[in-house]
Amino acid sequence: MTQDRGDQPVPSVLFVCTGNICRSPLAEQLFRARMDERGVRIGASSAGTGARIGESMTPEAAALSLRYGGDPSSHSAAPIAVPGVKAASLVLTASREHRSAVVSLLPRASRYTFTLREFARLIDMSTTDRIPALEQPRSRIYDFDLAEFVRQTASLRGHGQAMPTAADDDIPDPYRRRQSVYDEAGTLIDQAVDTIVRGIAQATIKPDAPARTRRSAGS
Repeated sequence: MTQDRGDQPVPSVLFVCTGNICRSPLAEQLFRARMDERGVRIGASSAGTGARIGESMTPEAAALSLRYGGDPSSHSAAPIAVPGVKAASLVLTASREHRSAVVSLLPRASRYTFTLREFARLIDMSTTDRIPALEQPRSRIYDFDLAEFVRQTASLRGHGQAMPTAADDDIPDPYRRRQSVYDEAGTLIDQAVDTIVRGIAQATIKPDAPARTRRSAGS
């Protein structure tokens, strides 16, 4: 977890890919921007299973971040490490291979580690009502029990109609590939992050208090 003002812990999400210069920073930046818009206090960071420390995002990935509302300007690649995995309330990976790498690093993280698309799919399963799009940024900041949200979402694992495949879970690695692969990865990340953010936003909505019954004039 990151630290908030007054040293109060803030729940955080760790995004993981290979080099930490394309997929995971893009997801991190979109998640952070959209959480900020919705006024929910959740931290975000990213790392790579094979990151070269200090590298910037590729120009193509940075352009995608800007296109979808992120800010790639301060990104610096970092390797995944046990303390970062321990500190996170949720770890979201670009592929099944990355999920396996995280769990190999810290076996107990299996309880809160998912591929990005898997977690979005589970949220879709748990959401019966359409989550409305944000009309305007919230002025109030909301705290959120991310760990409990993850536990509830994880309970739906294995409840789908068919076993998912790598094609259902993995986001293609666009590094050194054509722009079309970047675009495909960007679309998948944008869609998954949007589903997750909206699911969290819906979970922060508290039901209205029961309306008071007015007494009739003659009572």
